[in-house]
Order: sequence, then structure tokens, then C-alpha cells
Amino acid sequence: MGKPNQLEPKLFYHGISLERRIPKDHPLRKIEQLVDFSFIRSKVADLYGRVGNESVDPAVILKLMFLLFYENIKSERALMSQLPLRMDWLWFCSYDLDEKTPDHSVISKARRRWGLEVFVSFFENILTQCIDAGLVDGETIHIDSSMIDANASKDTLKCQFRIAGQRLYNELEDNAEPEQQKLEKRVSTTDPDARLGRKYGKNTLGYKDHRAVDDKHGIVTATKTTPANVNDEKVLSEVISEHQTNTGTKVKTAVADKAYGTGENYEYLHEQGITPCISHKRNSCNCDPAFHKDKFLYDKENDCYICPMGNQLKFCQFNSDKKAFIYKADRQICQKCQHFEKCVTSKNAGRQIQRNVTEEYIEWADSCLSKYQRKRLMARRKHKAEGSFADAANNHGFKRSRFRGIEKAEIQNLMIAAIQNLRKLMRHISHKPAQPALNPACFVRLLADFLAHNPFWQPTLVF
Repeated sequence: MGKPNQLEPKLFYHGISLERRIPKDHPLRKIEQLVDFSFIRSKVADLYGRVGNESVDPAVILKLMFLLFYENIKSERALMSQLPLRMDWLWFCSYDLDEKTPDHSVISKARRRWGLEVFVSFFENILTQCIDAGLVDGETIHIDSSMIDANASKDTLKCQFRIAGQRLYNELEDNAEPEQQKLEKRVSTTDPDARLGRKYGKNTLGYKDHRAVDDKHGIVTATKTTPANVNDEKVLSEVISEHQTNTGTKVKTAVADKAYGTGENYEYLHEQGITPCISHKRNSCNCDPAFHKDKFLYDKENDCYICPMGNQLKFCQFNSDKKAFIYKADRQICQKCQHFEKCVTSKNAGRQIQRNVTEEYIEWADSCLSKYQRKRLMARRKHKAEGSFADAANNHGFKRSRFRGIEKAEIQNLMIAAIQNLRKLMRHISHKPAQPALNPACFVRLLADFLAHNPFWQPTLVF
């Protein structure tokens, strides 16, 4: 039996090298080889002066920000407290065991100074490597969004009062007492950019991350951050445009859930030549399913609807609020029909139908793909888009913002998306089969075959 170890700190340690301590197959070694963090120096060179204290190397600060999300650390303060204890982190950031590490405020100050463009460039650099490796097809994308809790409590929401500027100016000119105008908006005093959003029956104070995920390998090709109260349908065109800019590829098929299924979006996709796989919310109807709106035929030439029994519903009026044309049938004619009670729900009028101003685009979207194609693409969307958000939440702390403000929330989303893409790139490279060496016997056979087909070939000597 061995004796208990008694730790006696040495005054000097010889032969200790972080380079030898870090395993050859450590993930941070692969990241160091794949990612050029030094690009940041030229990006932020004009943001630093020539006098005063020398700053920490911007490449090291970017590596620290990378570790914050890669290792799913809750805060920058926690990251810097753990840094001296991790030899792999020290090696990755080019620090030695006895070297003093910077304060956590260095990271937050640099993030504020650099702005958003630096992190957009970092995301685009990783995405370009994924495209060069053949991981992005670009023609079929899945679009989805996910809520992110703000770094603030819902208890900080307050009703905001504003004074209309022009009215105040006029009232002051007239020596009148200014009147306050109350806006029906609640704003967090902690994070004024965050908004209340509702999803799956739950209110969330925070933001939304809207993503475009490529169908081939699930690479995130575009990400846009908005307040939580922004409807998904408002962001579809921006996400598609950003995807096409980042990848340089024209989208052919866009897949999304019914939250994106509006006539305006279908019209946009039709104009762009993009095939939609996006279902839409159908108007509810209290009538018998056999007499739903879909059972009525629209006669474009006469601008009327034909009911299943052959009667006409003629144009009556335009509803500007719903942006729809209203068609009505004569109630006296409807009362003579044997299906009157099943079809008509109004107590005073005959059967009514609303036709959206973009109805032709809705009909076009419904007829683009077969039922089998829709089912297959929607299943892939669940795996690619929703799986991308699940991976971000489980491994990189995606579901809660570490910072306050929409720009900082977007920085977090860009970094997490870039890291997810980088992990897929590393996996692809590690699984890529190595090129087999040419067998000498095989080389001799190839040379003999070449000479047999080219008997007059003579080698050219170059000096």
C-alpha cells in the first residue's frame, strides 16, 4: 500500500509545456487550425489610438468571446474566473501558466467598441469555409424562429408616457400647458429593446432569432434578430435576401410553418421565382365542411363564385380592414336550396364568401407541390430548422440572452450560429476519407497503358 501523497509546492517547475500537455486530437487544436482569428486586427485597427495603455490583442479577445459560447459559460465574469484553471483555454488564448489574465471588463469594453460588423464578418468567414467544403447547397432552405428570454424580468415592464414633439412646441408657443400622450406600450426599464412576445401560450420578454437553415447539412446561412413581438411573416423576405447574399445562390424552394403563410409572402415568393412549401391559416367556417369556401368555384371572367348547387355569389363590397372582397348570394335563392341550414350561417343575408386580394397567390402556393413533397419537406424542416435551435439551446445557452440590447443579442446569435457551423465543418473534415496512396504496381500499369495508346510520346526535359 502506497503512502498518502503530501503536496509540497515547488519553488520552480521544469519541463512543463502547455503545448505538450494539450492532446493532439483536442477540439481547440482543430479550431486553431481552421479559424483565422487574426483577421480581427485589421477590422478594428482604426478603433484604437496610438497613445495610452496598450490593449489586449484583439485576436485573444475574440477567442475569449468564442469560448464564452463554445463552452456555454453563463457570463464573461465566470469565463475569466475559470480561465486560469483551464490549461486548454490558456493554450488556445496564447497565455502561459504563470501569466496574468485580463479582467472580464476587457471583453465587454471591446464588444461595445467593435460593434456588430465584426461579428457579422466572423459568421461569414465560417460560412464561407462551409460553402467551400461543399456543405451548403443553397437552393432549398428552411426558415424558422425561436424566442430568446431577455436578461431582464417582466416585472420591469412599465407603461411609457411621451410628449408629442410638435404638439409640445405649438403649445409652448401659445403659452399653453402641454398635454401628455400615453402610448399603449410597455417597455422594460432594464432592457428597453426587449418586447413581450407570445408563443405556445406563453408570454416571453425578449427577442426572436430568425434563421435560414440549408437543407443539405443543416448549415445556418442567415440569422436576423428582432424583438419578440415581431411577427414571423414580416421577416421572411429579409432572411431569404440575406441567405442569397451570404451564399451567392438563388433560392429555389423555401420551407416554413404556417406563421409565414400570408398572401403577401406568397406574392413575394412568386415574384422571386421561389417555390413555397408553406401552409397557411384557413378561415374558420361555422357551416358544414361539405360547404366550406374551398367547395365554391371562382369564375374569374364574371367575377363571381359558383356554389356546389350552381348558384352565383356576386361581388358586394370591399373590406379595407381585412383587405378582402366580399361576395354574397341572394337570401331568397339560398332559402329555396335544400342545403340552406348547412350552408348559410347568417340570420339576415345569404351565403357570404371573402376573397383576399392576394387569393391568386395563395391558390398558386397551394398547387406548387404534391402532398407527398410537402410532407417530406416539412419533415426535413423539423429535423433541420427546429433541430438547429435545439442544438443551440442545449449546447450553447441560446435560450437566454447574456447581454442587454438588441445589438448585443444579435452578436450572441451570430456567434452561436457560427460555432454550430464550425462544429459541422470539423465533423465533416474528420470524417472525410484520406486519399489512398498510389500503389507502385498500379502506377506501372497506368504508365504502360498510356504508352500503348501514345507510342510516339517523348518526355520533355525542362532545365
